[in-house]
Amino acid sequence: MIKAEYRFGVRPWPLFLGAGLICVVASLFVPSFLASGILAILGFSCLWTIRELFDQAERVRKGWFPRNPNRKIPYDD
Repeated sequence: MIKAEYRFGVRPWPLFLGAGLICVVASLFVPSFLASGILAILGFSCLWTIRELFDQAERVRKGWFPRNPNRKIPYDD
């Protein structure tokens, strides 16, 4: 999460949302118990990543983590 926010900011959150929802829904229809569990955990992790991206952006804004001086996407201060 730290590297994703450092490089891209919070812009990729819709990708994590899509991946998380696809994995969670797929876990409901997979007949294998093991594969279903893995997909559910992966989906939850992707959904949790969204929260962490925004939390990391807040940490950067507070100065707890360094800003990326080369990033073309501006910080919203």
